[in-house]
Amino acid sequence: MKSQQSKGAIVLPPAESVLQRLIQNTLLFQEGRLLGFETKGTITNQVQETVRHRSVIALVDSVAYAVPEEIENRKDEQFAAIARFVESLKTKYDVKVDSLLLKSLDYGSADAGMQAYLRDSSDVICMSPTGAMRVSSLTRNLMFQEFHGMVGKPNAEQIRDDYFEEWLTEALLTYESRAQGYPERPNMIMLARYMTRDLVLEETVGLLSDVNHVPTDHEVQAFYEANIEHLTPPGRVKVQSVILAGEEPARLFKERLDQGAQMAWLADRTAEVLDEVAAIPTTWLIPSMIGIEPNQAKIGLILDPMEVPGGWVVAQITDVEETTPVPLTECRDEVLRRLKAEQISGSVVDSIRRLVEAADIVTVPDAVELVAAHLEEWKRKNDAQ
Repeated sequence: MKSQQSKGAIVLPPAESVLQRLIQNTLLFQEGRLLGFETKGTITNQVQETVRHRSVIALVDSVAYAVPEEIENRKDEQFAAIARFVESLKTKYDVKVDSLLLKSLDYGSADAGMQAYLRDSSDVICMSPTGAMRVSSLTRNLMFQEFHGMVGKPNAEQIRDDYFEEWLTEALLTYESRAQGYPERPNMIMLARYMTRDLVLEETVGLLSDVNHVPTDHEVQAFYEANIEHLTPPGRVKVQSVILAGEEPARLFKERLDQGAQMAWLADRTAEVLDEVAAIPTTWLIPSMIGIEPNQAKIGLILDPMEVPGGWVVAQITDVEETTPVPLTECRDEVLRRLKAEQISGSVVDSIRRLVEAADIVTVPDAVELVAAHLEEWKRKNDAQ
């Protein structure tokens, strides 16, 4: 809602509509569970990785926020505290790093034998609480970051060392966050539940949206004719306009135009009109340039005063360009795209309708009032921010 209404006050949808959407989403989620999406690897892996990552962040935050607020250069001290914490984990878990082996890994080398060793070797670089960290594992993970390769890079050694330190740090923090029970905390359990629900909903809707019908030429032609308005470019307009010194004179000027006065005649008799300042150009203009929708454009329309650099403009449309629809041969791809979108929408709507009809739906007597109260509370908090 906030992204769709970035300007001005947020208009809340009716509570009845929200309750209906909640019911539909629940039915779609239940259908997704019946189809086994909740245990699908692509979903469970995403949820587990998100919980792991957020647990690490929570652990690191707990270390950072332990630094007193009143301390000087608190941000620097927080980073230093995190670094000390990671070093303490290396000691706590008796981490052993084979520094000589690490230094011998020449990712910048073009030698085929070295590159094969980096890809395939099971030699252990480090022993950490998560287990053995091997050369091939480091290479595989490093290539996700350096997917163009590192052969010939002058800073290949630095990239290798920095990545290994990040890799080890992430492993230690992940292990420690699990040891402290972060993934089992209520907020993480709720995060996993909501994320699973969202992903199952997305997968279910995606399945319902999988429409494979290939429209016939007759169907394409019929859809084109039914949507001819959307396939007709907006007509441009011409205006006559004047610019006045202030908002109040501009509003009074418009009122007199609305009463039937002619703009040229009225401009000659209005002292506040600024003759030496250019108003709106008299060339063809796109309707949006003067703040109106294409379907609003009509000859004689008097626009509300608009503030511009140097004053306030009052304009009246004097001409509207005649336009013709784009021929089907020139917009067939657009027609097919719109037709496909309509078919997908129709498929989803029909599937939801059938789910609703087949379900035994029970709501508490004051469900609408509860939703309305929640919406108002959310809006109050959002407006206060």
